[in-house]
Amino acid sequence: MTLPAPKLDDLTWADLMAATTRRIPAESDGTWTLHAPADPGVTLLELFAYLLEQRLYWLDQAPDELVVAILKLLGLEPPRPARAAATVLALSTGGETPTVVPAGTVLARDPAAAIRFTLDDEVTAFPVDGDAHVVTDRDRTADLLARRGVPLLASDGSAASARFTLPLTGAHSTSGWLSVLFELDSPLPPSWAPPPLPVVRPPAELTWSWFRPSGDASGGFAQVEDGTGGLRRSGVVRLRPPPEWSTMDNGLLVATPAATYPAPPRLLRLAVNVSGARHAERRTVTGLGEQTDRWLKLPGQRLVLPDAADRLLTAVLHLAGEEWEPAADFAFGSGRDRIFLLDRHDGALVFGDGLTGRIPRPGGTVEVGYTIGGGRDGNGGLTDNWLPVDLAAPVRAANPVKADGGADPETVAQARDRAAGALGEVTRAVTAADFVTLATTTPGVQVGRAHAAVGEHPGFPCARVPGAVTVHIVPSVPAGTVPAPEPDPGMLCAVEERLAAARLLTAEVFVRPPVYRDVRLRVDLSGTPADRAEVSTVVSAALRHHLDPLTGGDEGTGWPFGGALRPSALLRAAQQALGDLAAVTAVAIGIDGADPAETCDDVPLRAGDLPVVREVRTHVVPVVEPGEGLL
Repeated sequence: MTLPAPKLDDLTWADLMAATTRRIPAESDGTWTLHAPADPGVTLLELFAYLLEQRLYWLDQAPDELVVAILKLLGLEPPRPARAAATVLALSTGGETPTVVPAGTVLARDPAAAIRFTLDDEVTAFPVDGDAHVVTDRDRTADLLARRGVPLLASDGSAASARFTLPLTGAHSTSGWLSVLFELDSPLPPSWAPPPLPVVRPPAELTWSWFRPSGDASGGFAQVEDGTGGLRRSGVVRLRPPPEWSTMDNGLLVATPAATYPAPPRLLRLAVNVSGARHAERRTVTGLGEQTDRWLKLPGQRLVLPDAADRLLTAVLHLAGEEWEPAADFAFGSGRDRIFLLDRHDGALVFGDGLTGRIPRPGGTVEVGYTIGGGRDGNGGLTDNWLPVDLAAPVRAANPVKADGGADPETVAQARDRAAGALGEVTRAVTAADFVTLATTTPGVQVGRAHAAVGEHPGFPCARVPGAVTVHIVPSVPAGTVPAPEPDPGMLCAVEERLAAARLLTAEVFVRPPVYRDVRLRVDLSGTPADRAEVSTVVSAALRHHLDPLTGGDEGTGWPFGGALRPSALLRAAQQALGDLAAVTAVAIGIDGADPAETCDDVPLRAGDLPVVREVRTHVVPVVEPGEGLL
């Protein structure tokens, strides 16, 4: 049960006066006889009662410093600072030769504007002309340009490859990077989005290589930085070509010996000359002696930074050869700690009082490295007029994806509300429901469903092992793409690592893919449907959807693990889909390769098993009129 919140402010001024006046006769031995408000003694009692009531009110008011300290004691984040929005900038050059744009270059839509984005990586901007082409089993460029989603690699464990032709022109070589944006249809946040996701093993082992479209040259790259995590999510792939490469070798090949994806990754956009960019600008300032020389050895000193009001994100101070670092608050600081607070509103560094946080001494050299930006102002749409602020180069940029993720600083009240919700989150795996919750919320992978089989041990399939828990997971895939989705090896490892860290000391945890049971169905229909092909298609789609591991079942959340196959439920699902097209008379079920057999009994499945429909056949039975065939 939930304990009620304690209330310390439970006395009013009237209660205090009533309790005090009742004690006057006894405490004064009857000598104090006038208890009316006109008596000066009563006036003093009223004043003291008023002051005491204020003190009692303060007991129920927790100051911000106390809230932040309690959050730290609970192991929760203090109020979060402002967060910078992120996007991807695709650079184009106006010259005929490649232009190298270094990391840290600041770009803005208007050089005088406050919204500026900084490149994360160095970009070699090659001259381009036209659009990229993609070939899988056939030329899928038209689908790519229409953003219909191009399936790149298979998901059946076989060898697979995809070929791209980048829109590079000329015959230029480079020692820099070739950077390519792969925007995928994935529910996971992209690689450039804050905050970063944990590193997860790729779903398949990929090999990146280049080729000349004419076919007379090919080879591998000297270095590969795959921001997509093996095409698990959207990201930037950076490739360092070998010395013999030139822009004539604009073919790109990605291949894998075993495509173990839960579903084929779907490509929505391909762009070159790209880098992640953030709404943050790094600056360094020295010579703030006009402020530090006026400091006294008193608490609460401030150092105001230029052009940082309402934009200050982080800072590091070097004062008289000593390094000072930012802190969330002074609650756990000592008088010797060289720490300061960030005042984003004023763009200033705030120092301690000598007890919690050291008081800085005036004099000495001052150097501050700080970052400005962040906040919701950085979020925005698609534009193509980004220009370098301090770089004299013939380049401009466009952001093919929206800038997102920027957030204003969190207030103490917002942090307290967030902490209240965080205290209810599952962090330890004790019950079967805890294992399911932790598995389906594993960061970095997309788990659709999970089933915790308590007592199931892979080494002892016929016995119940105390302390063993086997969790079967089903990956989340787009509806209708894969009938029996299997988790990739990286997903299995990520979920197992999370559950192993959250389990009880005496528990043994295993993570396995689901066990699918092949199901064959035969549906008997009566009547004379006008279009038998349409009837067969409708019945097959309805039954496949009803038994789907992710969207099936009566509630549409996936067929229950180990749920028995009921002929009556399958008949109802088929009839609801058909409507007046035909009447369903019977449904026959065959499992594990057996021929469908008509039965009135449920077909059981083992605990943790899921059905997968391999075949649905329809059989039309002529309508028999009443009395037909009787003499």
